[in-house]
Amino acid sequence: MTISVIGIRIMQVRLRENDIKLRNQRFYYTMNQVLYAVVSKAQNQEKDKFLKIYRDTQEDEGGDIYEYVYKKENKSTGEIFAYKHLVLEKDVKLKLPISEKQFDSVYGKISVSKVKSNYYKNRTSSRKLDNPILVDIANRYFERTIEDIAVIQPIYKRVTVDSLNNWIQEELKKRGIKYKYEFAILNDKILTKVRSKHFKSNSDRYKYYKFKIFPVVSGLTKYELVLAFNKNDLFRHESMRTQFLSDLLMFIILAIYILTIYFIIRQKKLSQMKTDFINNMTHEFKTPIATINLITDAMKSPRVINDEKQLKHYIDMLKQENKRMLSQVENVLSLSVLDKIDQKMEKYPVDVEEILEDAIQHVSLIVQDKNGFIETNFSAENATVLGDEVLMTNIFVNILDNAVKYSKEVPEIVVSTYNDDKGKLVIEISDNGIGMSKSVQKKIFDKFYRETSGNIHNVKGHGLGLSYVQKVVHSFGGKISVKSVKNEGSVFYVVFPVIKDK
Repeated sequence: MTISVIGIRIMQVRLRENDIKLRNQRFYYTMNQVLYAVVSKAQNQEKDKFLKIYRDTQEDEGGDIYEYVYKKENKSTGEIFAYKHLVLEKDVKLKLPISEKQFDSVYGKISVSKVKSNYYKNRTSSRKLDNPILVDIANRYFERTIEDIAVIQPIYKRVTVDSLNNWIQEELKKRGIKYKYEFAILNDKILTKVRSKHFKSNSDRYKYYKFKIFPVVSGLTKYELVLAFNKNDLFRHESMRTQFLSDLLMFIILAIYILTIYFIIRQKKLSQMKTDFINNMTHEFKTPIATINLITDAMKSPRVINDEKQLKHYIDMLKQENKRMLSQVENVLSLSVLDKIDQKMEKYPVDVEEILEDAIQHVSLIVQDKNGFIETNFSAENATVLGDEVLMTNIFVNILDNAVKYSKEVPEIVVSTYNDDKGKLVIEISDNGIGMSKSVQKKIFDKFYRETSGNIHNVKGHGLGLSYVQKVVHSFGGKISVKSVKNEGSVFYVVFPVIKDK
């Protein structure tokens, strides 16, 4: 069972780790989609801005579009290379919003900065395009032109924080993601002005997802869009629900497992104590039965039959052994009494001090036979409680009988009564006996428990007395406890609620 429980727990931990790993992989793929969509929107917005500038310039200034062809001959190999560009025929003044620099014309921008050193001297021909298409122009001309213009301006002028935040919110909402996030654009891993308010780079609290933004034709870029999520928020609710259910089921299994082991051990101890009880009982019955058999055989002898004094002696021995047998039977019957005692039994007012005097009379002969004594100190102002006279007498007879059994050679017993600060009646019975260890004190009220093992009979008994006492005391609303020191004696405390109005 232990191996199975440990195995289940290990499997739970591994399954949970695999679940988190799978969630992270899916989330990583989703974040790539989100970042790609946001980056595309940022780049398309920049492209649309420059296209609008071009259209506005065309409407205001006019001018035809020409296709210029350039060629260059490699004299060493004889190869000729041809290049083409689309440009405006008419020079226009175009002030770009991203730079204070004025360009003479679109043509000047292209030919001078891009191809003048290589191809301008080799220009051989040109032809007019009657119906140019703007989309073709954007694809063949503006992409490179936009790159040249855009790279010279700071990133916060190319895209705004609000725009990025809106696009990120829109893409996350499409995918049903509600986690809080922070974002920023890094320039060669250095934080730029384009960032959310609480963004922190290289923090252990966050998990980062990155994507290149504003690449040139070659695909290279120094900018990265970074999206950050708090690690404690990621999958927290899903994981907590799964973890709670898993741990709850494991707790139930562990609780049942522990209870099962507890009851198995308890049942084993009870079984052993019952075995000891049967061994003791068998021994206690066997001795008087054997004695009675010997006496009856002796009484059959003619010598004994004719001797009245001898016959009377044997009859007295039979009565003693019969009384001993009866005592053993009463102890066995007390088993059923223990189970029948409950809170619904009939109760009536009794004087505990009178019951104590009666119980002392029951054991006084045994104490005197050992040259001992029982001292009484009754100082309770109120000793009247609700109970049963017979059962309560049995309580104190059992306690006093144990005090005599486990005392030293000369029993010294003190019985005291008093009312505590709450008005309850306290009966204190102390002796000078062998005492008990703390471990024994915890078990003496268990049914069948005896400190000696089942085959040792230096002290007679079945381990039922104190269990019976505790059951009766509780049935009358009282409490019983013991304080003891090994080889120094024991003190039993019995506490009952009193009847204030006699």
